[in-house]
Amino acid sequence: MRYLSTTSALALMAASVASAPVLAQDEAEANSGRGLEQIIITTQRRETGLQDTAIAVAAVTGEQLHESNIVSYEDLAASVPSLSFTALSIFDHEYNIRGVTNTRLDHPTADQSIGIFIDDVYVGRSGLLNTNFYDVNRVEVVRGPQGVILGRNVVGGAISVITNAPEDTFGAGFRIGYGNFNAITSEGYVTGPLSDAWSGRLSYRFEDRDGYNEDISNNRDLDDIQSLQARGQLLFAPVGSDTNVRFIAEFTDDELNGVHSAAIPGGAGPWSASRAALGITDIRQSLPGQPTFRGDAAPTPQRGERTAWGVTLDAEFAVGSNMLFNSITGYRAGEGSNYYSQTGFDPLYLLNNPASGVSPLAFDSFVYEDEEITQFSQEFRLLSNYADSPIDWIIGGYYQVDNVDKFDRFWAANAAGIPVLSGESHWDNSGESETYAVFAQLGWRLNEQLRFVGGVRWTHDEKSGTVTGSAIENGDAYNPGDMVALTPLAGTYAEGTGYTASYSDSWEEVTPQFTIEFTPNEDILIYGTWSTGYKGGGYEDTPANPAAAMFSYDPETVTNYEIGTKIDFLDGRARLNVAAFRMDYQNLQVTQTDAGCLCNITDNAADAVINGIEIEFLFQATDNLLLWASGSSLGTEYLEFIDSNGLDNSGNFLQRTPDYQYNVGAELRLDLASWEDALRLRVNYSHQGELFWLPNNANTEDAYGLLDARATLSPADQNWTLSVWGRNLTDELYRVNVIPFFGDEMSRFGAPRTYGVEFGVEF
Repeated sequence: MRYLSTTSALALMAASVASAPVLAQDEAEANSGRGLEQIIITTQRRETGLQDTAIAVAAVTGEQLHESNIVSYEDLAASVPSLSFTALSIFDHEYNIRGVTNTRLDHPTADQSIGIFIDDVYVGRSGLLNTNFYDVNRVEVVRGPQGVILGRNVVGGAISVITNAPEDTFGAGFRIGYGNFNAITSEGYVTGPLSDAWSGRLSYRFEDRDGYNEDISNNRDLDDIQSLQARGQLLFAPVGSDTNVRFIAEFTDDELNGVHSAAIPGGAGPWSASRAALGITDIRQSLPGQPTFRGDAAPTPQRGERTAWGVTLDAEFAVGSNMLFNSITGYRAGEGSNYYSQTGFDPLYLLNNPASGVSPLAFDSFVYEDEEITQFSQEFRLLSNYADSPIDWIIGGYYQVDNVDKFDRFWAANAAGIPVLSGESHWDNSGESETYAVFAQLGWRLNEQLRFVGGVRWTHDEKSGTVTGSAIENGDAYNPGDMVALTPLAGTYAEGTGYTASYSDSWEEVTPQFTIEFTPNEDILIYGTWSTGYKGGGYEDTPANPAAAMFSYDPETVTNYEIGTKIDFLDGRARLNVAAFRMDYQNLQVTQTDAGCLCNITDNAADAVINGIEIEFLFQATDNLLLWASGSSLGTEYLEFIDSNGLDNSGNFLQRTPDYQYNVGAELRLDLASWEDALRLRVNYSHQGELFWLPNNANTEDAYGLLDARATLSPADQNWTLSVWGRNLTDELYRVNVIPFFGDEMSRFGAPRTYGVEFGVEF
């Protein structure tokens, strides 16, 4: 097992003592001495200071998101210890906190390992329903299981987005930017009072950008984006009253030409050899086909689109003189479709270039997903509100129901006439998930230095649905008579036949948590936590037969042991937070692609263990110079894990988990002519270590780093700002997804060097 060594931990502390944008720089200019201010967070369902909260949580303010050009969850991952991000498509976003990731668990009833919350409403289908960061107050990243009061039981951690609320004074802001790849961006807001009790807010974000990659078969950009997102709010808050009712409505519409996938040079498979034979040396170019599916009149090009909307009603009011009641009602709906080529290679290149050296084994494999979802959630909380009481408590209940209709289509074609490399399979899957939970937490401050917190949650999950699998075609346009085709159902079932199966199961779990807090003085917090988490069981997304459709994999549970400290020193100019932990997993859910059937298989790893340390450091070195660093190091191991194919992964490092990460940066403020502190220069470098793409640890991603910078002119006596910025300035080539296929690694790549200019104005 690759345990965290003392040497690596000490080296990490020395080299990168902890959190970058992520302790959030705390609006360091808030006072004349520019000490570090507290950020107020609500992770514990009360307003508490970041440094006073006994939990491993990072908070990034909206201003810091903007200054760091953090627009998406992928951007955020580079700035937070123990958080990483991979993605297969616009629907398959994979968040990883401390080695726990929801890799391609996209069955209609699948739970996420990392919870996404937007204004306290859980987002069940992260690829379809989440949005970019715009007009955001802060983002809170909670690391480790949250099994009591977070709103939905999450096993690995949570990312909580809190948007800016309406204000009772008029304000407005607008930004417009232009960058390479013909990127045009704009975002803005307007807020203000509507009456003595009512206020409102409107905000939006728009982006139109060419693709980072190219489909040279069809002369199209890939990984482009056209996006419009908008949010409208009303706030009812009568003066002198404890009543606060906030209504939020959101809308998202995104479109792109599709995602790019290519075999990296030097592979041992047919696609890398074929690219080399055709002289395709630019890894950002691919050759995907445009298949004509049976029943379609025209070829289908790659594309992705999603439309989603949601409403939230957050109401809080006093109950008597010592209690607050909070109700959070959320409704989300969305639909989208996604076509992409897994191999990025058109079989026609073999027919059109028979003597070129193109491998006859090179086939194209297309995936089409269409998804519709409705999600309703309701949470009630009753909180104590005693003045100067040593006791505080919270009790509540939670309900959520998701209905998802999902259509999957797999298609493979090979122009050489070789059997088992062709066919078309469909799955129609309608699933429903219901979750009920009740929870309670009690805090008791024994004295000024010592506090105990204990809580417990009971969760009950019910999942059911019906799936129809159909072998639409055995063979393809090149091999119409192929009767032993490879796609999961073609070849198993006769052409035009299949199966229909119903599935249903339920699970429940009790998840306790206990924390001890010790505060020797107002600048130091030391805590120890024993916590548990739970994620419900589920089903295979594209099952090969009725038995596989009805067989559920088990829930996963985790026990987390953690100690940490949060320290402010040097008269409030320096901050050091450290957390060390061990997480013991039972039945960890693991999904991987099986090249033998071109299908995904989910297994329960018998057990897994994760040991780690996270360190975050922030230092206001001078009134004009702010420094930050963050780092994490993980030792992980699968225990007694033999997967469905009989491969023994025991002792291996957990998949898609960097063994270490660090982030360092600085912001310098300078005078410009008569403008004091008008020029801000900011630079940030993030680095992640090696990771393994699959549990067998056969395919790796080497360590890499990303360098970002920004310069902003913002005179204090003016209401405008002008910025120039750059991301990945060294043009590092790195991958955000890998699927091993017959000796090749079919890879998706992160964004190349991007840069631009932005003008903003505030009223």
